[in-house]
Amino acid sequence: MNTDKLVKLFRYLAAIPKSLYVNLRLLPFNQAVKLPLIVSNKTKLISLNGRIKLDKVKTGLVRIGFTGADMIDYRYSRTMLQVDGSLSVRGKVKIGKGTRLIVTGDLDLGANFIATGDNTIICEKQMSIGNDCMFAWESVVMDTDQHLIFDQAGDQINIVDRVAIGNNVWLGARCFVLKNSVIEDGCIVAANTTVTRSSAEKHVIIAGAPSKKIKEGVHWQH
Repeated sequence: MNTDKLVKLFRYLAAIPKSLYVNLRLLPFNQAVKLPLIVSNKTKLISLNGRIKLDKVKTGLVRIGFTGADMIDYRYSRTMLQVDGSLSVRGKVKIGKGTRLIVTGDLDLGANFIATGDNTIICEKQMSIGNDCMFAWESVVMDTDQHLIFDQAGDQINIVDRVAIGNNVWLGARCFVLKNSVIEDGCIVAANTTVTRSSAEKHVIIAGAPSKKIKEGVHWQH
């Protein structure tokens, strides 16, 4: 066995105690004992008062805090996990090193989802991410502004609203997808793009701040 495989094995073995704790907190006992959630021992657990719903139960189905972009140092990057709402998982999921996953609302994750590392996903109300999606490093997806804004009459003007991302969507590095955003199937969001609205077309490249369509009829693969 080469050095890389030994290091990987050691990291998974070191993850067993924390993984067992997370599984027992978030899943029914008969599912938890199968360890479908593997959580790196480098992960900071903020709060685990919600529930995770799995379409199927398989050891290692959801892996948190392991994979990631090469420039993210496993030793120093700390993943953060909070599940106080409902997290539904419809298949294999990889949450990369240094990612902050904060769920206090309802988050639906499709199969074969990959957050490559150092991402931020904050779901306060409602968020859906389809199958075969990939978020490149340092991308941010959130359905809330985190702080309230009021007009002169005292009415809140920045209401938390949903984020909906279709199937086979690729977010480039350092993208922002903010509340009230809808990204259709097969879209590519170019690096450093800010999405704040609905993109009504499928299989297009979206770029800029604010975002706009720059190319049609595209396809991509992992």
